[in-house]
Amino acid sequence: MKPNFWREFKRQEDVVTAIQIIVNSQPFDSEFEAPLISQLISERHYFCSLRGLRPLAFKKVRGDGVYDFYGFFERHGWHRVSWRKSLKPAPSAEETISTALRNRTEGDKIAYRKAHPRCEGCGLAPSAEVHHAEPTFHEITERIFASVQAADIDTATAHWDWFKSEAYSIPSEHVITELFDKFHATARLEALCKECHKTIERNRRATRSRKF
Repeated sequence: MKPNFWREFKRQEDVVTAIQIIVNSQPFDSEFEAPLISQLISERHYFCSLRGLRPLAFKKVRGDGVYDFYGFFERHGWHRVSWRKSLKPAPSAEETISTALRNRTEGDKIAYRKAHPRCEGCGLAPSAEVHHAEPTFHEITERIFASVQAADIDTATAHWDWFKSEAYSIPSEHVITELFDKFHATARLEALCKECHKTIERNRRATRSRKF
């Protein structure tokens, strides 16, 4: 028997429909309570699930899209929060850290792509993506997590204050950051067109799946 998507809901679409009925019935800028949305965010939101936070009330305000959604958190007040992002399973601490480390390389990738405007794979198309060719980003993060203690992973996210900024980064002096900078500095980058990058990533996933 196929398990429910979340709680009593069999499919993700069922959760979306239930929440849309609640939100769409509310006027703009009006505070309202919604236990269903509170529970979803507290269990599955990428930060709230990590800290055990549960919004007590909500309001929708006019924004760039259909609306911007805000939750009221005890001791923190109103903060923009996405119930749609909470439909995905909450990432692990390792996944959150990996995302921050990948974001840390963006400056180097931009500079490398500018210096290599032609795809280094096919040699024909303009470069569009830059990736870690050797070792791969996945191999770098695996090596880091194998080298640090569980406490290091905890302290890497302990300082994160989502209420000040949604962009999470690890302090430069943290052991995980120091290890990553060391490995990243010696990694070989490669500038690729979109098609070559898709092919390489597809082959990597296939190789990893065969290992298990």
